[in-house]
Amino acid sequence: MKIFFATLSVVVIFCAVIAIVMRKTSSIQPVQVEPPKEVPAIVSQDARPVAREQAADVTGLPDRADIAGNVPGVSIVINKSSHTMEVFRDGKRVNGYSVAVGRNTGDKQRVGDMRTPEGTFRIVQIQNASGWTHDFRDGKGQVRGAYGPYFIRLDTPGWKGIGIHGTHAPNSIGTNVTEGCIRLNNRDVEELRHMVKVGDNVVIKR
Repeated sequence: MKIFFATLSVVVIFCAVIAIVMRKTSSIQPVQVEPPKEVPAIVSQDARPVAREQAADVTGLPDRADIAGNVPGVSIVINKSSHTMEVFRDGKRVNGYSVAVGRNTGDKQRVGDMRTPEGTFRIVQIQNASGWTHDFRDGKGQVRGAYGPYFIRLDTPGWKGIGIHGTHAPNSIGTNVTEGCIRLNNRDVEELRHMVKVGDNVVIKR
């Protein structure tokens, strides 16, 4: 009988211990795991969200500036499709102009193809062109003042005679009309002539 009661006591104690353990276990609150915070989208310079796979494009220089964004001194960027010229000084835009470019689109491929070459070039000479003439082969013969007051000559490897100059036909600005040069209004080329020097960079983009 003593053995029975001893055994019963052990069972009761064991059950009590199990009950206490179960009660404590049920009172433990589950650990709250916060979901990972969403990584914010990279934002372009005009504050529009950019997809992650496009992030590399945002980290570079602005497309319109190309090398002009980090080159000391003055750099010119010409965009043929928008007929615009932007002038940068130490990476900051200081002026902009409308221009006329080659009659045909695309990069220059051969002499006489009426295309403006694309790439990065530099100014090699600034010439007084006020007395120059040019025959546009339109039956009018030599036209005095065809290049305006100045011709800013560019070093364009493989091609000769490419430059930035004025015009006798201001209405042509903003169009594809030249034989390959970049054409400005005369007052604009006068202003530009005082902003640039030999050795400055000129980027011409499609």
